[in-house]
Amino acid sequence: MPGPTSHHRNDNKEVVLRCVYMLLALYERERTVAELLEVLADRELKAVSERTIQRDLETLDGHFGLHQAGKQGRANLWAVDPVDFERLLELEDPVALALVVAEQQLDALGPMHTFDAVKPLFERARQQLAHRDTPASRWLDRVRVTSAGHRLLGPNLATDLNDRLQDAALKQVAVTLDYHRHQGDPAQTIEATTLGMFYRGSVAYLIIRQRADGRIRQLPFSRISRIQESVTFAADVGDFNLDSYTKSGALAFRFGEPFRLQAIIFNSVRREIEDAPLGADQTLSEIPGQPFNRLLEVTVPYTLNLIQWLLARAPYLKVVGPDDFRERFKQELAQALKNMEVDELEVPTQRTF
Repeated sequence: MPGPTSHHRNDNKEVVLRCVYMLLALYERERTVAELLEVLADRELKAVSERTIQRDLETLDGHFGLHQAGKQGRANLWAVDPVDFERLLELEDPVALALVVAEQQLDALGPMHTFDAVKPLFERARQQLAHRDTPASRWLDRVRVTSAGHRLLGPNLATDLNDRLQDAALKQVAVTLDYHRHQGDPAQTIEATTLGMFYRGSVAYLIIRQRADGRIRQLPFSRISRIQESVTFAADVGDFNLDSYTKSGALAFRFGEPFRLQAIIFNSVRREIEDAPLGADQTLSEIPGQPFNRLLEVTVPYTLNLIQWLLARAPYLKVVGPDDFRERFKQELAQALKNMEVDELEVPTQRTF
């Protein structure tokens, strides 16, 4: 049998839990002693009398913002001042700063309603820093986060459809959905298993396995107009693993295996990638007789993102190797120049990459 000491310890535990739950309940709204008893009963705490609750409240009166707020009928109303109470929940300044930075990064991607649930936490972090004079608090006035590239606006999605798509992705279920290859095209009905989802910038994609041929596809949420769970066929998740799928490069429009890129770059590109390298093994070497240029060598992923990065800087660099990639890149540049000289856009029958 427990001795007097352990019994006393258990009593203290009950008092502490009772007081914590009462303060949390009063932080939500004003309540009477009788209403607080109902809250404690819902929490399955040891039953006590109204007199005990009243005694606890009188002991805490004036602490953590607790005070009497008037009457409800003949009963006293108790309340908690939210400003005083929130000091109990105060964040460490580095944590508040991390939340502010995270919010700015998310905003640069394009805010989505998925983050609505944590917006009060972001606001709390901002408000806390706004009332401080610390190095962390000065971030609000002296630092900004911007995107490294041109920012595309996120699609305007109906909240209920977005929620259904996300729910289907998380549950990995058999579905029937309507997909539009382009906005305004007739719908194509697809039977599939949902495997997961990912974000490319601000655009959410549903990863599916088509029932007809087992092919894995990525469909942007913005081009799915209907999704419905199916009971006529079973889900076929198979051995799909999102980490392995990601490592394969499938989420980045992968064209081949990583390779060693060699290019001559002008100082403007050099300055950019000296601070933010293209890869972990990047080297920049001097070129005799070319003081404003450097020879870049780096192992890079063979993806659409890389091609677009190089094309955007094409006037300030020259790809010199490997030979196969150099020729493909040259064809892409030649096609772009050709389209500038003709009246009607011409697109190759076969992709360069």
